[in-house]
Amino acid sequence: MPKLGLIMTEARLVEWYKQDGERVEAGELLFALESDKSTIDIEAPAAGIVQILASVGETVPVMTPVAYIVGEAGVRPGETRQSVPETAVLPQTIRATPKARALARQQGIDLTGIRGSGVREMVVMADLDRISQSVTINATPVAGKMAADVGLDLAEVRGTGRNGRITREDVTHAIAAIVNQRQATLPTKKLPLSGLRGVIAERLSASWRERPQVTLTTEVDATNLVSARQQLNAELAQKVSFNAFFVAAAARALREQLHVNVQLTDTGLTQLPDIHIGIAVDTERGLLVPVVRNADTKSIVALEAEMSELARRALAGQSLPDELTGGTFTITNLGAFGIDAFTPLINPPETAVLGIGRIAKRPFVSGDQLAVRDTVVLSLSFDHRLLDGAPAARFLQRIAQLIERPIALM
Repeated sequence: MPKLGLIMTEARLVEWYKQDGERVEAGELLFALESDKSTIDIEAPAAGIVQILASVGETVPVMTPVAYIVGEAGVRPGETRQSVPETAVLPQTIRATPKARALARQQGIDLTGIRGSGVREMVVMADLDRISQSVTINATPVAGKMAADVGLDLAEVRGTGRNGRITREDVTHAIAAIVNQRQATLPTKKLPLSGLRGVIAERLSASWRERPQVTLTTEVDATNLVSARQQLNAELAQKVSFNAFFVAAAARALREQLHVNVQLTDTGLTQLPDIHIGIAVDTERGLLVPVVRNADTKSIVALEAEMSELARRALAGQSLPDELTGGTFTITNLGAFGIDAFTPLINPPETAVLGIGRIAKRPFVSGDQLAVRDTVVLSLSFDHRLLDGAPAARFLQRIAQLIERPIALM
């Protein structure tokens, strides 16, 4: 069982891709492991015959053998296995969601080379649906896309076009019929809180019960921020997200006001010397918070590169345990969903969390003039046991100043 992070002590073996006694080639997928927040495929470090030692569903301590890969002639009892290369075990890097990978294995679809329609060309379920349907179903491209967008199986749709081809109208009628049927027969469904969803529920419940949380909000003029981002993107010929600026601003404010970068431990209030900022990511499995370490020491471009890779791994279900722990402050951005302001919940054991709404044009008083400006609402939730209202307000005010004058972050 590979040790994929400093804090990882064990993992659950969830699937073997090879049978006991079957041959495996170096680099082929061998098994899948699951921590409480991610599922990761593991490649075979060498070629040979697989001798399985651990069963599916078993929780195995790290560095404990789960299988041997031996030569064709096997290894005699008592003989050392020095011939087995101690090659590093690496996570699979195919960009696909866990559900898409599972379906691809089930249907025998090779994901190599497939350009997905998800975030950063990640393969998602809809891509596999289109691949399957294009092989066997006689449908117009528009009908195929409509069906894929809503998850409709075209094999169950009768085509009325020429030579029985499925048309846009056929798909529209089929969708309407399914909706009507579901509305008439939809049963009450009870879903257990298990896995990651259960972990999230327990952590947030504990956060609300144990912490007297207060939220401060302020509207900030983001006109200069929008302009600075446009200029930076044009100069670099690449996209830098607003989140990179928000992380840089929060990291600078935390460095200047270390009384916010604290945690409550068994021995009392502990001021943390390092600034590690978590960025909330919405995934198919639930909310994950990958951590950018030492964020105050990195440029905006470096922050963007690291955040993009962490988000990609989180969306693909490939986050390592160390990537999801150790944060000292969290940022959650709901601007992409059209949300203006909200009350974010503190991510234990941190002291505060910053919520960011959408950047939009609004009436705003600048000096003595009323004008239309790009503005954003910032919401700071903090633990009132560890931080008073006035220091929290000064901290939020400092972040606002850096957003209004982003040249200070460059």
